Amino acid sequence: MSNISSSFTLSQSQQQHLLEKLDVFKVKGRDKRGRNVLLIIGKYFPARMVSSEVLKKYLEETIYPKLGAKPFSVVYVHTDVQKSENFPGISVLRSVYDAIPMNLKNNLEVVYFLHPGLQARLFLATFGRLFFDG
Repeated sequence: MSNISSSFTLSQSQQQHLLEKLDVFKVKGRDKRGRNVLLIIGKYFPARMVSSEVLKKYLEETIYPKLGAKPFSVVYVHTDVQKSENFPGISVLRSVYDAIPMNLKNNLEVVYFLHPGLQARLFLATFGRLFFDG
């Protein structure tokens, strides 16, 4: 997974299957306020093997419908995320965030970021408000 061009060696269907198999994104349970929880396990994300286009399509087809039209929360677990292996990069994250439909963004009420490293903390402290507008 260390070769950034690996995403070009897998077909789109293989990339989507990989996301399903690794169970990176799952809508699981409810928080204490009754909101659906979108759980994202960063260490399982195959950043060097999945293109941003496939990721967006996977989210649109598989995850967003499970969230429905109700408020939800996101729990992102950053444990064991390494820039060279399973971190997609800020530009990819921003493009995925920008592609989220407005009605879904409006239903996102809270994001929990667990186990951020020093770089993630600094990024969130300086750019988090710009990155997650509204």
